[in-house]
Amino acid sequence: DYVPLAGGYGHGSSSLSSWIYKHIQEDLKKGKPQFPPEFGDVPKAQTRDLRLLPFGYGQGSGTLALWLRKRAKEVYSESPEEFEGSGMMKFDPFRSDEFLS
Repeated sequence: DYVPLAGGYGHGSSSLSSWIYKHIQEDLKKGKPQFPPEFGDVPKAQTRDLRLLPFGYGQGSGTLALWLRKRAKEVYSESPEEFEGSGMMKFDPFRSDEFLS
């Protein structure tokens, strides 16, 4: 199978996406989210709003959400809509760790 990957990492197998998502959630529980190194540095100045981030990254600023969207498209040609529409993940604004396997 060939699906959009969690984390905005492009495309690959559903088992790889599950593995990535699991590690994203572990990082979030530690309070240390990690983004693809190819995305570059996280924006230093961020808005103080809180919203659901794309690709399974939990919650964060609108600035961070826009940066993730833009970098995933530029680096891996993946959009949040493509990932969300894949059925790999169920988004719930109160629980970011719900995964459909």
